[in-house]
Amino acid sequence: MTLAPDTTGRFLPSVDRLEFAMHAARRAFERGDTDGALGQLGVALKLKPEYDAAWILKGHVLRKAGNQEAALDSFMQSLKCNGDSKEGWMGLASALHELGRLNEEAEAYDRLLAFDPLSIEAWIDKGAVLHELKDYSGAIRCYEEVLALRPEHAAAWNNKGAALLRLGHEVEAMRCFEEALHLDPDCVDAMANRVYLYEAQAHHGEAVLWADRALRIREAPGLWYAKGLAHLGLLESTLAIRSFERALALDPALKEAKAALRRATALREKSDFYRGAYECFGTHLAGDPGCEECEIRPRCREVTP
Repeated sequence: MTLAPDTTGRFLPSVDRLEFAMHAARRAFERGDTDGALGQLGVALKLKPEYDAAWILKGHVLRKAGNQEAALDSFMQSLKCNGDSKEGWMGLASALHELGRLNEEAEAYDRLLAFDPLSIEAWIDKGAVLHELKDYSGAIRCYEEVLALRPEHAAAWNNKGAALLRLGHEVEAMRCFEEALHLDPDCVDAMANRVYLYEAQAHHGEAVLWADRALRIREAPGLWYAKGLAHLGLLESTLAIRSFERALALDPALKEAKAALRRATALREKSDFYRGAYECFGTHLAGDPGCEECEIRPRCREVTP
């Protein structure tokens, strides 16, 4: 049937055409073709200007393209269409984060949590932004909300520990890191936090131990830097130099590693101490298996508190 020209405006756009454009946009986005995705989304939004899913997808495409201001506008448009869209609020918060508008990001999570107080993702992300804003007590409250819902959430235990550490509560923080690692033995972030805590306490040997464990799972310049500092504390200048050099290979702009490398090089001109392979660093008590036979026992108590 052919419609008369004056009646075509009364009919809704083809659902098939709309869904085809959305599927094409998602496929283009998945293969990294942002221009193609935006072109298809333009078709979809012309067919249905108040389609919140299209605005959300457009926001994600624009974020990937690096246009955070335009992405923010797209997420705001999606929320005008559907103010109770969890994905819309999360997208808005992510764009605000990229723009450094952290207080507004926290407000976006509050708006989401007002209608979805059980959103684990929103509580976790709100805790992270409050931590970044140095509101460590507020961050802890967010992580406690998560743990009330999911006590087995390893990341929440780790993040709570990191906030407690910022407040100077080292014993409580360590318990959180231990719980995170009990729930997820491969939680690199909890391992890294143990490294930083041990190093702050001048337990250099244990810091090296946990840095090595974390680095076997994931390399990070900060971990290599922390490992180097621990080796410096143990007077192992050669191993410290290797660690700082690796940190700089991963991140040439890491100023702290450059300064530490100079200190380690100066130390090696005076002395160096290399113990070989080790796993203990003074964590065994006298009488524990292997303690008496350990090759580094004569220096163990001198360099490890």
